[in-house]
Amino acid sequence: MKRKSVTIAVALALMLVMISSACNTSTPSTTPTAGTPTTPQGTTPVAEKVFRIGTNMNITTLVPWRSTTDGDYYVLNQIYHKLVEMDFYSVFRPSFAREWSCADDGKTWTFKLLDGIYWHTGNNLFGEEKVQVTAEDVKFTLEFHMDPDNGSTRYADLVATIDTITVIDPLTIEIKTYDIDVLFEYKMYQILIIPSKAVETGWDFNAHPVGSNAFKFSNHVIDTEVVLVRNDDYYLRPELDKVIFKIIPDTSVLAIALENKEIDVATSVTAEHLDNLAVVPHVILRPSGTGTSRWLGMNPRHEFFQDRDVRRALAMMLDIDAACGAIFQSSTGIKLYERAYAPIPPERLAGNQSARYKAQFPEYNPEEGMSILESKGWALNSDGIFEKDGKTFSFVLQVGAGNSIVENYAVIVSTMFKASGIDCTPYTAEWGTHLSDMAAGTLLMWSVGGYSSLDGPMQIMHSNPNSYTPNPGYSNPDVDALLEEAWRTIDTEKRGELIAQAAELYVYDMVFITSFFQYSQIGIGKNVLDFDHPSVYITLVNSWRNVSVE
Repeated sequence: MKRKSVTIAVALALMLVMISSACNTSTPSTTPTAGTPTTPQGTTPVAEKVFRIGTNMNITTLVPWRSTTDGDYYVLNQIYHKLVEMDFYSVFRPSFAREWSCADDGKTWTFKLLDGIYWHTGNNLFGEEKVQVTAEDVKFTLEFHMDPDNGSTRYADLVATIDTITVIDPLTIEIKTYDIDVLFEYKMYQILIIPSKAVETGWDFNAHPVGSNAFKFSNHVIDTEVVLVRNDDYYLRPELDKVIFKIIPDTSVLAIALENKEIDVATSVTAEHLDNLAVVPHVILRPSGTGTSRWLGMNPRHEFFQDRDVRRALAMMLDIDAACGAIFQSSTGIKLYERAYAPIPPERLAGNQSARYKAQFPEYNPEEGMSILESKGWALNSDGIFEKDGKTFSFVLQVGAGNSIVENYAVIVSTMFKASGIDCTPYTAEWGTHLSDMAAGTLLMWSVGGYSSLDGPMQIMHSNPNSYTPNPGYSNPDVDALLEEAWRTIDTEKRGELIAQAAELYVYDMVFITSFFQYSQIGIGKNVLDFDHPSVYITLVNSWRNVSVE
């Protein structure tokens, strides 16, 4: 068994850097552009505007086509452009594409691109040469993702969707899909546009990301921080001079850092810290908006979990309501969770069908669960653990480090299992290791969350032979067919019904013991400006906001 990882508290120390420059020989005739440090003669140097973001999500990779985690995308979305952006309310907005449209056939998309967007300068790839980003770069990026040799996490999505890519002119691109795809804009939102020169020259994207967005990569100290600096060539003038992502895996340390003004934003404030932060005068708490699905995955390819009846019996042994009551305790009155029966948040299409999903979810009844195992040939041994053919029903429940809610849930779950004769041991793995283990399909049971986005039902419930993340090897042709039809259905009501039918089948098969939707809070310092959309996943500088600090 792997040695349990230990979370190391990160010592935080960050001071504002003062910039001095040569004195001007005359008084400037115009007001300096916002966000530009200046030192007019006889005045005090202007401090850099530094935005300090504390995140408990570690960086797994800065290679833009291989990332799958929020922690990576917090950084990458500030460096690279996408064709379209999606705001806090899931409305698609302009990014590199200033406008776009779909033809009457529902399959031909035309994107008109911004003029005057350049690849980052000041690096060993482009030097100081300003090279414009064009439609050819978009075409190159999409085709790069669609090459199986490149290991893109979006390979399966794109090859099943895109038929042809045609550059109409340097600032116009046409993309035809095989069929109507209501998620096409969302798929484009997930693709970060990369420079072909970097690929052709073997550039190290992980060590030195080079994009075209409002901030340029400066440096990355592993497990500590990532620093970005303002892109002075950007078509919009960023209010911030520098953005620092402070990696703080321990949520207790993260909360203290926000309280002590060592960071300006904490991307996740968990339940145990809400009471203290709610009364801190310089902190604002805002909800995450969409519930993050949390579940227990069972590997249906392993002999323990191949039988659906056994999987449902295990679900009967868990008092999930009691577990949530123990984990989510706060006197603030803030909504922290909602009981889940299917992996579709209430805020998403088909997420409001909890009564239908609950009807397919086995009720808490540990005695009945144990009886089912006995009917399958399992018997309690002298240690009170189920045994069959010389093998004990024993496995590790693995979770990723950095989320105390999930870690606590794993401990409670293992205790409940043991009370019913299942030898379950909770284990916390380093986050990168956890992702690798899930992708390899080697885990027996694990807990993870997320996939609460627009394509979450497809990512979770549809079989995918190219990946075990998050699907643990589950495949049901009826579920696949319903989901595929849903993404071809423009009518929202009909599409929601198709997704709900797929979810009912999925819940009954019980490959995931869907447990709760977690509503984390984002802690924001009152010194942060233009942050009405409380997310660092969204670009900090775009057509509708330009985040700054006082």
